[in-house]
Amino acid sequence: MVKSIKNDLYFLKYVFNFSRAYVLGEAITAIINGLMPLLDIIMPKLLVDGFIYRISFRQIVFYIMVYVILQFTGSFITTFITERYINLNGHIYSMYFLFMINHKKTELGMAQLDDPEIHQKAALAEDIIYKGIGIDLIDNFFTAVTSIVSITATAIVLVHANAFLLFVILVFAVFSVISNLKMENWQLGQREENIYLTRVLNYYIDIMRDKSCTKEMRLYGFASWLVDKYNKTLEVLRIRLKKLYNKSLQITTIRIILENLKSNGIYLYLAWLAYKGKISIGGFSQYFNAASQFSESVLEFASFFMDLNINGKYISSFKDFMDLQPENYKEYSTINKEKFDKAVKAPLKLSMSNIDFKYKGMDRLVLNNINYTFEQGKVYVIAGENGAGKTTMVQLLSHLYNPCSGEILLNGVNINTFNDKDYKSLFSIVFQDFKYFAFTIGENVALDKYNRENQDTRQEIKKALKTAGLGKRVKSLEKGIDTNLGKIFYNDGVVLSGGENQKLAFARAVFHKPDILVLDEPSSALDPVAEDKLLRSFQEIAEDKIVIYISHRLSSAVLADEVLFLKDGKLCESGTHHELIKKNGEYARYYNTQAKYYTSCP
Repeated sequence: MVKSIKNDLYFLKYVFNFSRAYVLGEAITAIINGLMPLLDIIMPKLLVDGFIYRISFRQIVFYIMVYVILQFTGSFITTFITERYINLNGHIYSMYFLFMINHKKTELGMAQLDDPEIHQKAALAEDIIYKGIGIDLIDNFFTAVTSIVSITATAIVLVHANAFLLFVILVFAVFSVISNLKMENWQLGQREENIYLTRVLNYYIDIMRDKSCTKEMRLYGFASWLVDKYNKTLEVLRIRLKKLYNKSLQITTIRIILENLKSNGIYLYLAWLAYKGKISIGGFSQYFNAASQFSESVLEFASFFMDLNINGKYISSFKDFMDLQPENYKEYSTINKEKFDKAVKAPLKLSMSNIDFKYKGMDRLVLNNINYTFEQGKVYVIAGENGAGKTTMVQLLSHLYNPCSGEILLNGVNINTFNDKDYKSLFSIVFQDFKYFAFTIGENVALDKYNRENQDTRQEIKKALKTAGLGKRVKSLEKGIDTNLGKIFYNDGVVLSGGENQKLAFARAVFHKPDILVLDEPSSALDPVAEDKLLRSFQEIAEDKIVIYISHRLSSAVLADEVLFLKDGKLCESGTHHELIKKNGEYARYYNTQAKYYTSCP
């Protein structure tokens, strides 16, 4: 219970940060809604007894006016606050917290995002947002506070009829709370598997949404197969949920029967008292309403503590995810910043020393005892067969992953001693799975450095596009760099070809003026002429940079200063293209395998 309450308080901090107006609004409306039913208990007795004992009509009008004014005031205040603050913030509540959860994902290390357990934790965190569990804490708390007032007032009224009624109502309330608690705990035990199945179903839906996947479905005609997989998973979830709701139905049915027995029993008892003349007609109405309100308030008060416990268990999944520390996380340090600034003053040398690496869950080393130094002002080509470890090498160099053993050094200093943000600022990387965003071309190039009003920024964007070979294409568009990309949001959005997308990715990398430029298969969608221009651009910009080029197409290797050939995770050979050809080793064999298709005559 204590741990659950701590979790509740943990989440309340997020709710306060989300909107203090929402919290205050919930407080005021909960208090008013808790007190308003007391009017319906007191006022009917005053009016009925007034009619029976024939008090003055002026006094009856006074009672009615007081009732109307209080009802109107309470309704107006709660409606105003609900529409102005509660509904407004309630509408964006889920978007705010879902964004927060997904933003947390962007802070995690790549190795963490490769872990299915992390994705399960994220799904469990999102689940409490969809259920509205966290935001209900505010309403439940202030409802419980007003319940105390209601319980006290109605208990005083009921004692005048028969104090035993309090005991009867409390006994039924205890049973209701215990049955609810058992049901909630049982549902909590089913949650992990149900969330997993929901993740699988959402994945199938995402496949159907994805435009590139839609092409595959139409080409290979496997839509019905995917639908069948979806339906089978849905059926498993349906069976589990059916069992859950059947159990809920059983408990709810028993509770309804007992609630009716209690209410009707109290009604008959009060009717008997009125018949015997022990209470007035107005008293009958007052006592019955008081009994109903007392019962409801006791349940609300008890449910609050039950919800504190249950909600705290749900919120623990949110806390577990949000408290995850990024793999390379450490507090930003000015001392580490000074080390970094000192290290980058000299011409850059980026070294891999005795590097071993394998992905989580794999037995085989993806990189095995890699030793190599990259130097500023040179163009490097990393070549090798699929699965040789080329992209993995780049991901280690850029500190997206940590090596299992060995170290990476920048000018002789271990990169783990630097602030991660500072070190990553050296890099611009164009990955082979580059994605453009549904923003303008200018925003896609400059990203967070984009400023539409800044002419210097706009010129830098155009210069980067020209360097990437996309300048003429963008200039031909009516809105130039202000042209929107994609058709998701814009009717006039432009859809770039595969080659143009790769040029856009290159322009983004160049714009950010990196010290280390990495291109992973950047020419896979380019024609030979465009690839030749791109390669020559590398040579032009490599004077003050380390340029690393990963490619299967070895035409790029001819222009490189150094070629690294990987095989089975090992650095098999390194040297210039001509040196490696003369060596007639693995690289030469690999190169000649490609070259024969260009040199042979039909």
